[in-house]
Amino acid sequence: MRHRLTDTLHVGDRAAARDVEALSDAGITAVLRLTHGTPPAYPDSLTVVSRPLVDGPRNDLSNFRAAVDRLTALLDADETVLVHCSAGSSRSVAVAVAALARRNGTDVETALDRLQSAHPDADPHPALVDHARRVVE
Repeated sequence: MRHRLTDTLHVGDRAAARDVEALSDAGITAVLRLTHGTPPAYPDSLTVVSRPLVDGPRNDLSNFRAAVDRLTALLDADETVLVHCSAGSSRSVAVAVAALARRNGTDVETALDRLQSAHPDADPHPALVDHARRVVE
């Protein structure tokens, strides 16, 4: 499943990231993978960045920050990005929330509220929300 959060930012699960035709139809030009393992075969026209994270509190803040920095850079470069994790509800949401808060000059709670209105199943782990707060400060 894929959720459009803004004109240039989508979050989704592993299945959404593997549906290359749907990515193309949605105008997605970049994929930020937060999962481990080998990515599917993507066309050369798609920018693919891997920043594997694990769900929950076991992520080092610097790794989380690197994922948010990379997402922010892709958005600043006018890419239309799908950020994805396994289920599309925790890691991808936390990274997207941090990038949105940073880019919009809002706090994480405001960004999360807006994101959850577009993606009601969004349920980032509290430790990842804490990382998002720390990255945005």
